[in-house]
Parts: sequence; C-alpha cells; structure tokens
Amino acid sequence: MKALKNNLPVILLTLFEFAVGVMLLVNPDAFTKAVLITFGAVLVVIGVIYLVRVLRDQTEGHSAITLIFAIASLVAGLFFIIFPSIVKSLMALVAIIYGAILIISGVYKAKSYSDAKKAGTAVPVVSLVSAVLSVIFGVVIIINPFGNILLKVAGFALIFEAILDLVSVILNTGSKKPKDEE
Repeated sequence: MKALKNNLPVILLTLFEFAVGVMLLVNPDAFTKAVLITFGAVLVVIGVIYLVRVLRDQTEGHSAITLIFAIASLVAGLFFIIFPSIVKSLMALVAIIYGAILIISGVYKAKSYSDAKKAGTAVPVVSLVSAVLSVIFGVVIIINPFGNILLKVAGFALIFEAILDLVSVILNTGSKKPKDEE
C-alpha cells in the first residue's frame, strides 16, 4: 500500500498518457479541449498530493522546491480547467512543454535505472525501454506537435508507453522489499 501511495503521481501521469493516446486515436480534434481539462485535473491532483505531503510531513525535509512545485501544479491545473480556450490558443507551446516533460521524465527514468543497476538492485529492462521511448516521443512531439498522422502515431505511442510505465511501476514495486520485512 505504501508503494502504491509513493508511486501515485507516476501512476496518475501514466493514466494521463493512456487517456491522451486514446483521445488522439478516436478524435484528434476533440483532443485539444479534453486534454487541456484532463491535464489541468491531473496537475491539481498532483499539486494537492505534494502540498499535503509538505504540510503533513514537515519533519521529513521536504524542500522549498517541493512546495513551489505543489503550488505551481495547483495554479497551472486550475488555469487549464477554468480557461481552456486561452490555453488552446497556446497549444503549440503546451505540446512543446509536454514533449520537454517527456524528455526530462525519460532522462530521469534512465538515471534511476542506471543508479539501481549500479546499486545491484534487480530492475526490469522495461524501465529502460520506457525511458528511451519517453525521450523519443518527447522529441517527436516537440518537432511536429500538430501533424494529423503524427497525432495518430503519438496516440499509439502514448498508449504503449503508458502500458510500459505501468508495468515498470508494478514490477519495481513488486521487486522491492519493504523495510519492515528486512
């Protein structure tokens, strides 16, 4: 249960990737507004999770950066939900930001995979595949965020990556032994 709680932001992002992929395949035009509102909701939830963690566990050394991230997530999420038409006009920028997030996420996943391997921890190779795909899909989204064929390919890619991310979280959670059992 604690592993699920610790991975909740990653799981929410994975579910978001899957939803975006499905929307891109079904109706790329309706994708724009739906993804903005969905993305806003995800940002709000993630912001609330981190804000609660910071406020509840002040002794665990959460940094000011975590608090800033929580507040920024909340504000951005509410803006996406309340003003989707304004954000829609800036959709190219949003797509580029999302592509950058995927690239950063992929680099972070690759580093985590490398660190775990160096520490001798058993890590499934699907974690590395997910990292590489995050970077590739991020670059593709940044290069051409609105090509119709690209949207369909990106839809398939996001669904595939979301499945890989979820499998990776499940395998990584299952392979780690809780400290209480040691």
